[in-house]
Amino acid sequence: PCPGPFNYSAINNRAAQEAKGEILLLLNNDVEVLHRGWLREMVSHAVRPEIGAVGARLLFPSRRLQHSGTVLGLAGIAGHDMLQASRKSPGPHDLLRMVRRVSAVTAACLAVRREAFLAVGGFDETGLRVAYNDVDLCLKLRASGLHNLVTPHAELLHKESATRGDDMSPAHRERWLTERQIMRERWGEAQARH
Repeated sequence: PCPGPFNYSAINNRAAQEAKGEILLLLNNDVEVLHRGWLREMVSHAVRPEIGAVGARLLFPSRRLQHSGTVLGLAGIAGHDMLQASRKSPGPHDLLRMVRRVSAVTAACLAVRREAFLAVGGFDETGLRVAYNDVDLCLKLRASGLHNLVTPHAELLHKESATRGDDMSPAHRERWLTERQIMRERWGEAQARH
């Protein structure tokens, strides 16, 4: 239990502090496992010393692609690569079939070594309480010399924001705009390069 206003960053930072294992798995409560072996796949990459965050291939309930890596600069800050592609699509140059480096991955399903997470300070729980905290974490991991990966061999269903609501709703919009501005100020140069 984590009473008070919803703060994804604080919830996960608290969990990371209390965790005993070497690998942290962030997994939203609106994610559904589709196949066996997904966790082994993610952990097999996360344990590698040169790797930061490892993301999964996430599908919308319609079975179209929701997440297979995050690209800086899309939608002004960062966005999901090849959004809404068919589940069977190989993507350009078979990219959707490869384990590959990406700028960032979504924390809806993210594996990372606890040591690496803590070394970069975890999530920003004051400035990025809800949005962009995963992109910020991945950029901090990358700035520390680690590589972020996404694997298509860990595929799950994600009912995005089913429990926390839409950032564009009147109740959340001001917070979201503030978080966007923080990302622009913090990572503006990185976003322009990639």
